[in-house]
Amino acid sequence: MVISQEFKSQSRLESASRSKSLTVYSPPGLFIETFKFPILTAGVLASPESSEWLSIFDHPESWRGLERDAIFGMREKLFRFVLPVDSRKMEPSKTVKVLQTLALSVSPIALEVQLDGMLAPELQPIRGLLPCGPVINVDSIEIAAEPEISNVAHRITQMDISASEAIWSLLNYDYTIDQIARLMSVGLLGHFNHRRMMPLRSAYKATMDSIISRSIIELADCHRAVESKIQMATLYGESFTVLSIPGEPRVDYLRMEKKPAELICTSSLEDLHCPTTDITTAVHSDYARFSAYTTMVAHKESSHLVIFHFSRNAKSNSLGPWISRAGVKEALLSTPVQVEDKGNALAVLTSVLRPELGRWALDNPLLEILGLEEAVHPLVHITV
Repeated sequence: MVISQEFKSQSRLESASRSKSLTVYSPPGLFIETFKFPILTAGVLASPESSEWLSIFDHPESWRGLERDAIFGMREKLFRFVLPVDSRKMEPSKTVKVLQTLALSVSPIALEVQLDGMLAPELQPIRGLLPCGPVINVDSIEIAAEPEISNVAHRITQMDISASEAIWSLLNYDYTIDQIARLMSVGLLGHFNHRRMMPLRSAYKATMDSIISRSIIELADCHRAVESKIQMATLYGESFTVLSIPGEPRVDYLRMEKKPAELICTSSLEDLHCPTTDITTAVHSDYARFSAYTTMVAHKESSHLVIFHFSRNAKSNSLGPWISRAGVKEALLSTPVQVEDKGNALAVLTSVLRPELGRWALDNPLLEILGLEEAVHPLVHITV
């Protein structure tokens, strides 16, 4: 494989020869992003130090109850050991095989990497993903010890079936969205002749879209909710309020972000006439909808959910869209406040929602969608 000279010139670790071998430990975790199509920057999330808690470093489903700084502490220890991979040709094949083996692993895995030197741990935000440590360009990645492979995942990845069918099967076997996205990113899901590696961010998007589409189909045969309810949660300074009202399965997402001198409200409504306002909201809404729809399927009851996400802590933004997924899930696990009708729902929302409902409804048809447009007084000027 001919490696792009541009990639080499942009390497943070430049050396005529790289001969140092280092053993690193992965939770398991992957990092794959676009470099210059079809070349991807692909590798592992791993720590040069072994830890008894390593298995949860890249397993967000285990983070409930952890302090935010504890999460930051884990993530900064996960360096991105990467090298260029041709996503179209799936080469170098040896590296691709290592990454696919890691994606199938269900426990921490030891790896040997060839590199010139290390950098100090430093938490770096990554657009659309969780933050982690700095990038270390390496010459090779090899498995140091026999990993524990998931037999179920291996069997499903050996089937020549559509990616959507494979994703739903894995979800039914209680594989997490993170595990499924890793399998998708390394080209292990879908019909054999369509399999390609892809950036992890894109793999999450494709996986969530597939799950949401299938969830809507599943909910068509489920019981319809007959009562409205409101559920709330706060996660790392972010507030989540979920209004559930009777109706066809639908999830509308609104995000209010507190800036130093203003409040900015954006939205992603499931309405063809109301495009999502910006890319950040689009990504957060995907993660929020994933939690909402999978929860409805688990409860076998469909509703129209409206999610109000108040982002008022800039530090928590470093956690990326994961916080929307976790916050909505936390809210849907909370004890609901039952309300008899939309009028009562409005009364409860007025008492618990901050900022007030009218502020959330600016520049979008939320009140019309909920049938509350005549119940809310026109908004007056608001200051932060």
